[in-house]
Amino acid sequence: MAPRLLTYRLLLVTSLVHFALLATAAPLLVHQVEELAAPQAPTLQRRQGAFTSVTGITEFGIQPRLEIRQLEQNADQWNIYLLGLARFQAMNQTEKMSYYQIAGIHGRPYVPWDGVQPEPGVDSPGYCTHVSNLFLPWHRPYLALYEQTLYLHIVDAVNDFPAGAVRQRYAEAALSWRAPYWDWAAVPSAGQSIYPTSVTTPTVDVQMPNGTTTIPNPLYAYEFHPVNAGDFYFDPFSSWNVTMRYPTSWDDNATSQNSLIGPILDNSRVSFQDRLYNLFTNYNNFTEFGNEAWMGPGVSNADSLESIHDAIHSITGNNGHMTYLDYSAFDPIFWLHHAMIDRCFTMWQAIYNNSYVEPMAAIEQTYTIKFGQDMNENSPLNPFHTDPNGDLWTAATVRSTRTFGYTYADLGNGSVSAVKAAVNSLYGNSAGSGGLSKRATNVHTAVNREVPGAANPDGTAPEEVVDGKHREYLANIVSQKFALNGSFAVYVLMGEFEDTPLAWPLSPALVGTHAVFAALSGMDAASDPQFRRRRDGSPIQVTGTMPLTSMLLAKVEAGELPCMDPETVVPYLTDNLHWRIGPFDGTQVPAEDVADLTISVVSAEVQPACAKDEFPQWGDFTVLTSVTQGKPGGCA
Repeated sequence: MAPRLLTYRLLLVTSLVHFALLATAAPLLVHQVEELAAPQAPTLQRRQGAFTSVTGITEFGIQPRLEIRQLEQNADQWNIYLLGLARFQAMNQTEKMSYYQIAGIHGRPYVPWDGVQPEPGVDSPGYCTHVSNLFLPWHRPYLALYEQTLYLHIVDAVNDFPAGAVRQRYAEAALSWRAPYWDWAAVPSAGQSIYPTSVTTPTVDVQMPNGTTTIPNPLYAYEFHPVNAGDFYFDPFSSWNVTMRYPTSWDDNATSQNSLIGPILDNSRVSFQDRLYNLFTNYNNFTEFGNEAWMGPGVSNADSLESIHDAIHSITGNNGHMTYLDYSAFDPIFWLHHAMIDRCFTMWQAIYNNSYVEPMAAIEQTYTIKFGQDMNENSPLNPFHTDPNGDLWTAATVRSTRTFGYTYADLGNGSVSAVKAAVNSLYGNSAGSGGLSKRATNVHTAVNREVPGAANPDGTAPEEVVDGKHREYLANIVSQKFALNGSFAVYVLMGEFEDTPLAWPLSPALVGTHAVFAALSGMDAASDPQFRRRRDGSPIQVTGTMPLTSMLLAKVEAGELPCMDPETVVPYLTDNLHWRIGPFDGTQVPAEDVADLTISVVSAEVQPACAKDEFPQWGDFTVLTSVTQGKPGGCA
């Protein structure tokens, strides 16, 4: 019997046979803080030679991935999740199946994993595909690899408990466990942040065989043991011995400022929700929905799931590991974020199941893909093998999540109407999107919507529905992927605001934050293949959108704007729409110094849906050129 299957069978024995042999639980020991020892289970040593089969968790049926706060409500699953993750992170970093090496697949240290060698003449960047038709499919087996490996540690943690009622309980909890996701767009519970408290505390209490113990929180950070300067190349990442979020500085003694991240994310939450809802309701082509590559003039659908993904990465890291492509996967929150991206991908697939990967030339090099190489649904998703013989997963073979043993509860019965109803319920109630999913009646019907930045956080604003339709306004943002050295943000603001870089993310005037997620480059940028694309006249252009309707409705409620008609809105935006650009270090970059930056405002009429399981119908977009024309970074 294969070792992995044997381990799972042991778990089943623990779960189903030991019931009659339950032992009395031992008294809890004195509360203590301790480090978890590196795991010693033989299951974690068996894969060092042959190819690793990426299978997900398939032995116990199709189970749902839960939102992290929902998982936390299940005390037993939450406990074994933390124990398993702590064991996973404690593995020797030289082991192929260690947290360190699996995280390193994404970007640095640019080394082969599982025997998959780079293209000839290529030594950077990592394996991950971005600005690519394979962006979403590639991350699916990556998450499955993480999930199945973490699960082995959970099994071992459960089997560390002595036979009895406690181990029985944990074993039963493990059977349905799947990796959680972090929903950064849904309206949080009253008084709560969209940034989960479970990822913000340095330590956490867990139940271990010897009682209640306080351990370093494995969701707070990953501690390198040790950090390898050669693997991470750039300071301070080559010297920090722990992953950072919003570091106090780029000095060696910097610390994370998790308490500052939540308010910044919360101030952009409505824009995340609006963007996500617009993607679900108005993007029926996989290429446009999935990746942020700019398709050229005339494209009205300028947003993408990848572009929203970039914003969450960059803001959450705020100049720490999550902000930069090469280092992001080492932060434990990476996996929560990408499980959310996979969930959105899955829900979109259920709605638009006739659209998938279309052939597209690679516009960005990876460790195994050269610039210009044709990529399609049968291209290998390196370095993820389907079996020990060395066959590789492709976009075609990872199309269904059930292949890897998981699903999402929001799929309901799997019908299009069920998923549309879930999307409307979760993301169709905020300003800028909620009105789209509401029933319209007569002319000037008022629809209640949540308003960002209002004095009353529960305030609402009326949406004008005229002749059965209302009007949406969006800002399309185009720039070069590598316009600056690393990731950067475009802050879109409306009205008066404090004009300092540290004030922009928290300003009441902030409409939202658009971000470009990129890798750092050194002084030798001219030799970097990504920068050569720019130097040789073939820049990588990316795009995203910023919905403006929510803030405009707030202005209507405040009496600053009489109505939403274009004749009124266009001059208002011309005078009051602003944008600022900066990396995540508290400095500003002039708009004219950001290569190819172009911000344009578009508008469309939208017919609201007539039922909870239907979507609104979008009309054609009109470019409102005069709003940004002649301004730095505006229309030509």
